Amino acid sequence: MDDFHDVAINSALSCEEFEAMVEQDSGLETNGEMSNTDLLREVNSTSLAVDEEDDIAAVPLSIEQKMEMLNCMRQFIEEKGMESAMPTLRAFEKTIFSEATKTRQTTLDSFFK
Repeated sequence: MDDFHDVAINSALSCEEFEAMVEQDSGLETNGEMSNTDLLREVNSTSLAVDEEDDIAAVPLSIEQKMEMLNCMRQFIEEKGMESAMPTLRAFEKTIFSEATKTRQTTLDSFFK
């Protein structure tokens, strides 16, 4: 574990969880030793493949999906008593309600078609 004395620990992990994560591969059999250069080359080559997959365009949410999300967020905030999150929820509501009114019918002709 001394090799990792200068590695920053993710704040979401306890020291014990971090040590368990580091030690999880200690019993793994390998066919040789990889140098730091080899390890970095492997990480960099695989991270490029992951980045290419992340470039897939997200499908926009419908107004109905956004409204359902707002309802779930409001329920969660109320269940957890997170009053400090209400201004953020109201900002989301304002944005989504504004978007919803722009996508609604604007003329009588379109209503009767």
